[in-house]
This record gives sequence, C-alpha cells and structure tokens, in this order.
Amino acid sequence: MTFETLTIDGAPAVRLQGPQGDSVTALLRGGQVISWIDASGTERLYCSPLSPLAGPQAVRGGVPVIFPQFSGRGPLMRHGFARTRDWALANTPAGAAHPTLVLRMEHAASETELWAHDCVCTLTVVLEPSGLRITLAVHNTGSSPLSFHAALHTYLEVGDGTQTTLAGVLPQGEVLSLAEPIDHLFESVPGPFAMRSPASALNMAHEGFTDAVVWNPGPQAVIADLPAGGYARFLCVEAASVGVPVQLAPGAHWQGCQYLVTAA
Repeated sequence: MTFETLTIDGAPAVRLQGPQGDSVTALLRGGQVISWIDASGTERLYCSPLSPLAGPQAVRGGVPVIFPQFSGRGPLMRHGFARTRDWALANTPAGAAHPTLVLRMEHAASETELWAHDCVCTLTVVLEPSGLRITLAVHNTGSSPLSFHAALHTYLEVGDGTQTTLAGVLPQGEVLSLAEPIDHLFESVPGPFAMRSPASALNMAHEGFTDAVVWNPGPQAVIADLPAGGYARFLCVEAASVGVPVQLAPGAHWQGCQYLVTAA
C-alpha cells in the first residue's frame, strides 16, 4: 500500500495505491473521491474536465458527499455544506485488512443558524480486492437531536449512458433502461444493484442507507461545468437516505456504506 499527499490543479488531495495497481484519489475539500482506478487500470468514476477542483463551487464528478440536506429539501445550499467544506486526514484504524483512507469534518452549531448542530462526519474509503467501499459516519456531538439527509452522489463512468441499464431499483426484477434523462428517488430499495454499460459493469450494494437516487440530465440540459456530450459519459447511482430523514439523538452514531464491485 502506498499513500501520498499531492496537489491536483491547485486542490490538496490524497491518493491511496493498492497492492494490485488499483488506486483511489480524494480531495480534502469536500472529502470527495474523484478517481477510482481498478486493478485492470480502468477508471470507474466520471469527473467533468470543466469542473474546477479548487472551488469555490462543488466539483462535478467522483463521489460528492451530500450532507445534511439533499437537493433543495431544506434551507441550506443545494445538497448541503459537506461537499464544499475542508476535511482533514484522520488516523487509519489499527489492523485495517485493506488499504484505507479516513477523512474527518467537524461542524459546530455556531457556524450557521440554518443548521445549528454540533456533529462530526467521517468518511472511510477502502480499496478491497475487487471493489471500493465508502462509508459515511455521523456522530451527534451536541446536546440536542438532529435530523439530516445523507447521500454518496456517485458518478459512474459508463461510456454511453444511452446504452446503460440498471437492475435492482425496480420491482419484480425489472431492468431500468437509461436511454432517456432521469432524476428519480427510489425509496426503500435494499439492493443490490447491477449496472451494465458499454464501458463498465459494476455491482453495487448499500448498508445503512435506505434509498437510491438515479440521475442523468440528458442531452437537453445546459450545465456550465459539463462538456458537450458529457451527459452520455456518466450515470449517477447514489446511496441515500432522503425519503425519511435520519434522526440522531445526542451522542448517537449513524453510518451508511456504498460498496462498488467490478463485474465480469
């Protein structure tokens, strides 16, 4: 395992290299994974080349951390503040079985009246033999209950979204075709999920999260930090808890995990 700190386009980052030539790279700003290269040398995540990594806006691509608000469902900025805040490196748990990266963000109630709670968020990223495991944990360090949404807004590299399918979100084994634009919250879906595209085959599972969000804007959307035709390169499949917000008592912990596994 090799660990290094680096700067990418002006943005502080960390990179974890696995024993099979696989790697994962994350920005300290937003605690955002922006690259996962598997053991075959294939990049599995999409990151828009037009999206500045150093901010101040959120980075379009990789795995943005959505917390404590999803989209516009509350008074905060869209998708909350976690994806634009600075995170810090934390100690890797002793005896970790696989290459592991841990990032940490603290939020104080005094920082904003719109979400006046004390909490600590931890993002644990693990390179497993055939996949990537990302776990978001929240600790309520304050004296009052808190309520939040959480999601891992994962941009999967698919090559051609119009020829991509996703199994596991529809009932009775029906496969979702993604030839058309989509922006949908699938509530109470336990998974697992299977994504198949010309460029990639991934199996996905989540734990702790209750929902899945599937998003692709399609060709008609005008997005400033997305190149022409860029919509066809990715599909967002998000592990999320949105339909029913998480309720966390003082001193309590919550965590949700998304596991991406390469498939033949």
